[in-house]
Amino acid sequence: MKLLAATLLGLAASIALPPAHAGTLEDIGKRGAIRLGYSETKAPFSFKAKDDGQPAGFAVELCKRVALAAVQALRVPSVKLEWVALDPSTRIDAVADGKVDIECSTTTPTLSRRERVDFSIPFFADAATLMGRSDKAIAIPELRGRRIAVAENTTTVAALERGLRARQVGAEIVKARTLAQAFGMLKAGEVDAIAGDRTALVGTFLIGGGGEGFSVFAEDLSYEPYSLVVRKGDDRFRLLVDSVLARLYRSDDIDALYAQWLLPLGKPSPALVALYLLNAMPE
Repeated sequence: MKLLAATLLGLAASIALPPAHAGTLEDIGKRGAIRLGYSETKAPFSFKAKDDGQPAGFAVELCKRVALAAVQALRVPSVKLEWVALDPSTRIDAVADGKVDIECSTTTPTLSRRERVDFSIPFFADAATLMGRSDKAIAIPELRGRRIAVAENTTTVAALERGLRARQVGAEIVKARTLAQAFGMLKAGEVDAIAGDRTALVGTFLIGGGGEGFSVFAEDLSYEPYSLVVRKGDDRFRLLVDSVLARLYRSDDIDALYAQWLLPLGKPSPALVALYLLNAMPE
């Protein structure tokens, strides 16, 4: 029994526990502001609008609704919205370190990420694929010996590596800081294709000036659900976020929000409709 007790104590000591911290809602109330992380380049979900330079997009709108729910929960007249621009390499750290209260872009939950942060119920389902120069490649087998750019610190990197390996396609993978930077490399002819989530590729193409000569591949590399990222271990705030999303899915507002930001890219897929139905949890 003594040996068992010692073993259990040693195991408990080895488990990394989140640091003691006041709740997210309490922090928001004290500072009178909610800090929202977003991406400047993940159109149509999270991006910096060209007309006024303000954060915009589907995920940004979701986080505005979370901010309103925080105001109601705190019973205060209002809170200031403090937007913090993040990229794939800084988004998880920003939440884990308390630099932002919630991250609002296109982050896919993974087990390794859940060691440091928590995730809301999903708000979108996408798939990773590629966009290529039409005169070079429009299908994965045609990328043999070519250069493919992908944003570092994203789940797309591993999906791309798996996809190429499974199809026995040898290609050079070039790491970019963001998807927008990768698209710039494609436009400049520095790479023959870029990898990213399908909707984000189309959105980046449209926001980035479009043009002719580019094709999004029909093949998918992986399934990519998106969630909002919150502080680990703060069940109260995560419940508030999930409640905002579930109520949205139970109402007609989700159709209006989709039409505003995503309809130009196509009607919602059966998988996305099922995602909203399955996550429209009752009160």
